[in-house]
Amino acid sequence: MDASTPIPVSSQSKSKREHTKPSDLSHHFNRVTRERTASAIKSLYKYFQVPGMVNLAGGLPFPGYFPYDTLESAASTPGRFPPNLIQQLNKPVPVIPTSPPPPPPPQNSSHLIIPKYKPGGPPGSSIDVATTLQYGQATGFGPLAEFIKDFAINHLHGGRIPYENPGILLTCGNTDGLGKVMQMIAERGDSMLVEEYTYPNAIQTADPYGVSMAPVKADSGGMLAEGKGGLRDVLENWDHRRFGRRPRFMYTVTIGQNPTGATLSLQRRKEIYHLCERYDVIIIEDDPYWYLQFTESSHPKGTQTLPINSTKKRYPFLEALTPSYLTIDTSGRVIRLDTFSKSIAPGCRMGWITAQPAFIERLTRITESSTQSPSGFVQAMVVQLLRNIWGMDGWVKWLEGLRAAYEARMRIMCRVLDAYQESMVVLESKEEDSVIVDKVRMYSFDEPMGGMFVWVHIHITSHPAYAAYLSRGHTKREMMTQLWKYGAEKHSSLSCPGWVFGANKDIQEDGSAEFFRVCFAAIEAEKIENATERFGKGIREFWGFDVDEVENCCSADSVMGAQGKEVVWGLGYGGFGC
Repeated sequence: MDASTPIPVSSQSKSKREHTKPSDLSHHFNRVTRERTASAIKSLYKYFQVPGMVNLAGGLPFPGYFPYDTLESAASTPGRFPPNLIQQLNKPVPVIPTSPPPPPPPQNSSHLIIPKYKPGGPPGSSIDVATTLQYGQATGFGPLAEFIKDFAINHLHGGRIPYENPGILLTCGNTDGLGKVMQMIAERGDSMLVEEYTYPNAIQTADPYGVSMAPVKADSGGMLAEGKGGLRDVLENWDHRRFGRRPRFMYTVTIGQNPTGATLSLQRRKEIYHLCERYDVIIIEDDPYWYLQFTESSHPKGTQTLPINSTKKRYPFLEALTPSYLTIDTSGRVIRLDTFSKSIAPGCRMGWITAQPAFIERLTRITESSTQSPSGFVQAMVVQLLRNIWGMDGWVKWLEGLRAAYEARMRIMCRVLDAYQESMVVLESKEEDSVIVDKVRMYSFDEPMGGMFVWVHIHITSHPAYAAYLSRGHTKREMMTQLWKYGAEKHSSLSCPGWVFGANKDIQEDGSAEFFRVCFAAIEAEKIENATERFGKGIREFWGFDVDEVENCCSADSVMGAQGKEVVWGLGYGGFGC
């Protein structure tokens, strides 16, 4: 059976476990949040939907004057990705083609059309231009919000959120969602727990609120709960005199972590959640890559276990994925951010927040006085695609196909990276016609367990010229910058320098400075092998440089040598967003 095929669930199989009320965590709200009130204008909207009501109250423009008569598009069918690719990836040792699949045939598209008016539907819920492009509720367009809530609560999380009435709120993407969460809880002087290597936009979002970063050590399996620099160590030994009050909230990317590609196991989630309960920490779970899981356990084989509280259908593909913090959130302290940026397109600028009712209510008040709701154009096109063209079955099938396609790309990149890890270097020259050489490993990496990136550790301190370069007054980060610019200028291969992801300045100058993040998602599949070879060749050539060549191998101030060449942007900056 295909992993995206739903399995009917009988009423007898539902769990009878009663959900409890989430804890009152309103003490985390900042002063501005506590003082917010509901929009007086928005409170009238419920009356606009009453059949026969003549609306003279709202300042709504007449929809007949909207210049769009229809919204139309050719949209992919959910079966666009080759079925054999998914089957290959379900084998113990996948056999991945090095060339991309042929373009989809014309019949692999559906025609999507949204009319100007669609009479007969419930007031305010018709999927037509007149309704979707009109002013709407801060909670989002009703039919879309209902579809997303059904998907998130009953399928993605399998009905396993343990408290009563979890809610969702549509956002303009995860950056918008995080910004609203900061508006809700952040106060000057706070510190936010993050992985030591983290998504830089999260830092930039929190910084204007006067929030500092509190880095937590991580390994190939994600954030550490125990050990030196782990979460327990950070919280138990927090220095109030140096850093102020103990952190009240955590930002974390748990699946395909950006930039490291780590995926946090359920067991480690439980350990971290227990510590957050003990120290009253809000968990902001940002998971744009949740369906891109490449672990062995995420590839279902045979019959799957029925999830607790599942309703209507269960999808083996979804059930096999590492679950969210929400599924163990007994107190309601998890605020989860989801987005369509990686599953449909970043330009959608649309996602959703899942959290306990009190958080959703306060975030709704923030939305009423800021973005109000995502773009009506986007909501119209997405709800028509997901609800009326694909349906829930097609949406899950699409996600499974995307996972297979990106995993194929990841394996191509890792195979090439593995081939270029070592280089021959000259240790000394005995005579003019003889030298002593040795094989050295220039870099290492862990195959990512999810996401869109490979986190490559450059062994820069083992470079033959490293000591001499530093003796001239340079730093590790400056030498890594020379290597980064050399790859871009001489080999037209642009990776993302690791210092960008350091949680603070010390990490940026030391730990994260030794890394490059390379992205296998952004460029055409047939270019991944060549692009990764360029990346490896640039490092290999750089490893043969003496100190003078390191200093003078590229331009002094910018990446200019690639002018007139085809730059492979997708290895780093081309896949920057979260």
